[in-house]
Amino acid sequence: MNRLAGTVALITGTASGQGRATALLFAAEGATVVGTDIDPDGAAETVELVRAAGGVMDSTHPLDLGDEAGVQAWIDAAAAAHGGTNLVVDGGWSAVLSGAN
Repeated sequence: MNRLAGTVALITGTASGQGRATALLFAAEGATVVGTDIDPDGAAETVELVRAAGGVMDSTHPLDLGDEAGVQAWIDAAAAAHGGTNLVVDGGWSAVLSGAN
């Protein structure tokens, strides 16, 4: 349907759960997905799933959302690579709230 064509979406927590599901859905709808997660294997698997389905995704992993400078670097790199960003989905919020690393 491409409802998100032309959108660059920053999505955290892409290794599994809501973050992965959001990455897959947004990519299927035409968004360019820029993901991140602290789990490098799961994040890489999500990139493979998105690309296998014909979507566009890149990812910075591992990235600890508690690392403010690292998060800012991720955002800046995404904006530079894709000419800006349009939205952010915090799929990794539960790990931050629980204090999990």
